[in-house]
Amino acid sequence: MLGRVHNIAKINAALDVLRRRGLETGHMFDDTGIETSQLYDVDFRISNDQLLKAFRNISDRKWHPHIPYEIGQNLHVSSYGLYGYAVLCSVDYRETAEFAQKYHFLAAPTASMEFVQDEGAEGWGFEPVPASYAGKEFYEFLVNLQLGIYNSLHRDVMGAGFTSRRIEVRYSNDSAYTLPADAADEIILNAGRNRFHVGVEWLDHKVELGNQLTFNQLVRICENELSEITQKDGVSGQVRRSLIQNVALSSSMDTVAQSLGLTSRTLRRHLKREQTTFSAIVDAVRMELALKYLREATLSTEQIAHVLGFSETASFVRAFRRWTGRTPKYYRISQ
Repeated sequence: MLGRVHNIAKINAALDVLRRRGLETGHMFDDTGIETSQLYDVDFRISNDQLLKAFRNISDRKWHPHIPYEIGQNLHVSSYGLYGYAVLCSVDYRETAEFAQKYHFLAAPTASMEFVQDEGAEGWGFEPVPASYAGKEFYEFLVNLQLGIYNSLHRDVMGAGFTSRRIEVRYSNDSAYTLPADAADEIILNAGRNRFHVGVEWLDHKVELGNQLTFNQLVRICENELSEITQKDGVSGQVRRSLIQNVALSSSMDTVAQSLGLTSRTLRRHLKREQTTFSAIVDAVRMELALKYLREATLSTEQIAHVLGFSETASFVRAFRRWTGRTPKYYRISQ
């Protein structure tokens, strides 16, 4: 996970919580390399290391035991690009769970997760990835952050009436971070595992915004992307994979080079040897995905522009006209 690229949704969720509580936010960016002025740039992306450092800075202050959970509650499916759109379009919970497990890397998670269907214990088992925490308190911070995310996403997908029947956590009652009483019907400490229980009554529940046709289209797109990713080789293929996996089509060359463990100078040299450039790869990936989304999905032009990392729909339309000589609307009609 180190060096992977994220949008700033989680940073903004944290800032909202701190401001709502009247807390000082400047320290959050200490030693992160993030300038607060950059947060107003919709194309700005951060590395996993930067995100975790910002969270650690918050955790170290120990302001309130519910803060990580509240940050998680501030994140919604719309924060996850195409992956989020697909989750919203799934028709029932089992379908949602299957999709989330198979493609969860597209959401750049900081925890491993597995949907478990043990009788009486249906739900999501999870662990923050080992590289993402060090020390008891930050581990607890990340566990509660993930539980807040689970609750928020489930309510987005299943409706505001969703409630987890039970939450189990590894930490004990001396934790610096705790869950609010309404996080679940029952909260069990010292459980030996972290699990967000869903409840068997929800497993066949119909998703409020589900659309089987759109969901099938998006699954096919994701499956094609997975297949294509595995077929690519060379450094240019690695760059392409990094861009697609992290929904990072507006990332800088320096950021992508970092995600590959290279300097930008070394990356540029490798790409030159393969007779391409970073900007050419970004352009080609954007064009390929734009054509695919217009042919195979019912996403609007605005949604496609957002998923592909364009700051404005007009910028996407201009780029598409340069690629094809046509507007996205005309291209879709002609298919």
